[in-house]
Amino acid sequence: MRAREPHGAERYFAGTAMQPRARRATDILAVGFGLILLLGAAATYGETSATDEWIIALLDPLPTWFDDVWRLGYLLGLILVFVLFVAAIREQRRSLLRDMTLALVATLVLGFLAAWLVSDVVPTALPEVTRPRRPQEAFPVIRVGVVTGVIMVAAPHLARPVRWFGWTTVALVAISGFGLGYGLPTDAFGAIGLGLAAGGAILFTLGSPRGYPDIDEVETALVELGVPVGALHLVPDQSWGVRTLRGRLEDGSAVEVLAYGRDAADTRLAAKTWHALWYRDSDRTVSFSRIEAVEHDALAMLVAERAGVNVQVPLATGVAGDDTAVLVRSSRGSAFSEPTAEHLEAAWSEVMKLHDAGLAHGALTVDAMAIDDDHVVLANFANSSLNATELQRSRDVVSFLYESAAAVDTDAAVAAAMVVVPRASLVDALAYLQVPALTRRQRNRVDKPKDLVDGLRNALAAATDADVPEPAKLRRIRPKDLIMPALSLIAIYALVGMLADIDFAAVSEIVRDAAWGLILVGFLVSQITFFFESFGMIFATGYSLPMKPLIVLQFAVKWIGLAIPSAAGRVTMNTLFLRKYGVSPTIAVTQGAIDGLSGFVVEGLILLIAFIAADLSLDAETSDVSGGLIIGIIALLIIGTLITVLRVPRLHDAVVPKVTQAWGALSGVVSNPKRLFGLLGANFASRLVLAATLLFILHSINAPLPLVSCLVVTVATNLLAGLVPIPGGIGVAEAAMTAFLGLFGLDADTAFAAAVVFRLATFYIPAVEGYFATKWLQAGEYI
Repeated sequence: MRAREPHGAERYFAGTAMQPRARRATDILAVGFGLILLLGAAATYGETSATDEWIIALLDPLPTWFDDVWRLGYLLGLILVFVLFVAAIREQRRSLLRDMTLALVATLVLGFLAAWLVSDVVPTALPEVTRPRRPQEAFPVIRVGVVTGVIMVAAPHLARPVRWFGWTTVALVAISGFGLGYGLPTDAFGAIGLGLAAGGAILFTLGSPRGYPDIDEVETALVELGVPVGALHLVPDQSWGVRTLRGRLEDGSAVEVLAYGRDAADTRLAAKTWHALWYRDSDRTVSFSRIEAVEHDALAMLVAERAGVNVQVPLATGVAGDDTAVLVRSSRGSAFSEPTAEHLEAAWSEVMKLHDAGLAHGALTVDAMAIDDDHVVLANFANSSLNATELQRSRDVVSFLYESAAAVDTDAAVAAAMVVVPRASLVDALAYLQVPALTRRQRNRVDKPKDLVDGLRNALAAATDADVPEPAKLRRIRPKDLIMPALSLIAIYALVGMLADIDFAAVSEIVRDAAWGLILVGFLVSQITFFFESFGMIFATGYSLPMKPLIVLQFAVKWIGLAIPSAAGRVTMNTLFLRKYGVSPTIAVTQGAIDGLSGFVVEGLILLIAFIAADLSLDAETSDVSGGLIIGIIALLIIGTLITVLRVPRLHDAVVPKVTQAWGALSGVVSNPKRLFGLLGANFASRLVLAATLLFILHSINAPLPLVSCLVVTVATNLLAGLVPIPGGIGVAEAAMTAFLGLFGLDADTAFAAAVVFRLATFYIPAVEGYFATKWLQAGEYI
């Protein structure tokens, strides 16, 4: 066949105008990197950093006529943006025009907002028009940000030479910007970050073109490779960045062509790098270019074919133009859509041959298989390993077991595997039979992947007569494992920020001069809370419980609170204690939720009534924000939490059933007036005791507040500290109480001193007592 001369515009734009879109991992990375550059530049504004001095020293020796070069380079960025808009209009690429317009507007708005927040100098957007008498340094260099943002959103639409020219222009505009004196080098770097963040956010929100190569370009590449393919057409199922086509050679044999576009390398590199960081099987092959990807695919197929595996045979690989790599392979058989038991057994036979040869497929799905008469043919070796580990082979087994169960049913899938696969291999795979071992595409194949995995694990364990093992740790780290360090850092940051403004010598003097007799009274008063918390447990359960061990239990809970965040430790210890006294399992588990829910209701009512009915003595400087600010923050936190729980399926499934169970149990309390008023009264009394403790402590340091104000401070502190699952609220509670006391007129030093003494009296000292209480409960076999 004769190669077609591509249309002139196609030398500048990659692929066709209208392509499906998807979100790329690199777009969100661009946002993160851009924000780092922007915030870093903002933090050093007004200072000449070592980097600035080094770059300025490089430019100083240049002659004065170089200013004309800088002006030309600075203007080039504006010209490039104009040309891109004209080209998008001419070629009717409406989505590109929309993206560039949004990037332009977003960069300008955010740039001027950043300038307003950081400096009092308005950046010069069009010095060629306004012609300022002298350049004025500003943050950020707005032209640099605009060019970066526009190039960022246009890059997925452009051919490689144009993309490289665009990013080179960004660098030239940045150099020209600080060369002309519109800002320091760090101001230009901050502007690049601004453009990356704005453009990346737009691409991540609206999606990027999938980077499918144009069919004419693929045909031309095949002619150049000496493998002309006729009647090329797209297959229905396409993957991101890789265009799959089918056609026929001159001798009539069917072939399949994989055309790796720009995003194929982008997404595969990002996905594999992410996989290597997130998961433990880090031996996966990472391809850094499209040609590496097609060569690895072809090599793996050849090695598998030599080992006797039925594979689609590679015929040719190569590069088409600047942006496309192609792999041509034979196309045998029909889709593996409705396999029989014989087909499943034949597929397992090919998988075992593959594993015996030391290979692992890496993406063993029905899409990678075809049925050719009574044989099964394997394809799609892009994720394969030529030196497979036990984990990789087990994941192959898990992957095809799951695919088989989704295609037929669980019992038939397990039965087919048992015929071919050695029992030891199936038993080894049991530990890896879990949702994280599946790809996103596999999880989306069925409505409830976790249910299918659970059923498959139980069926396989029964068929192999093996115990269901603990799930293997496939992930290096889980998302929830990041929550505690992140929240701890937030708490430390808040505490450090607060401590920076505190004179510790003054705090020490305040505590030293305090009336320690009143502090001792406050400490003794705080111990009364343990009695009311014990009564709360009695009313929540409706059972008659011995008072002495019940009170000791409240001390022990403080000790557990030092080690385990949130209510997990308290609920576990309470449940163990209650089960010893015959409390039903349901009530023992829900008691903590009932008590916690009633406490939340009491605290909400206290704050509401205090701010509506009570005459609070708020500091004059903060009275315009104090009451409304506290209620607003708490309301926003509650609304945000509710929306998140209702909208995120995993959180919904984890939280709503427990809340429903607690609400049902609470309804039993509501129907009994004695239990209801006793529970609410006990919770209110414990809060009132804590408020009295703070009252005595404030009087001891000559900073008295009314009891109602103390009640508001302690309740608001408890609510805010409870929202952050830091063990014992350490750091968060101190910072929150200091801030809330500041709203009532106390200076930072006095407020911090009061918060520290209060926490010592109500948490840290009781926690030490709780250690001995725990030993006493264990010795008496109460827990």
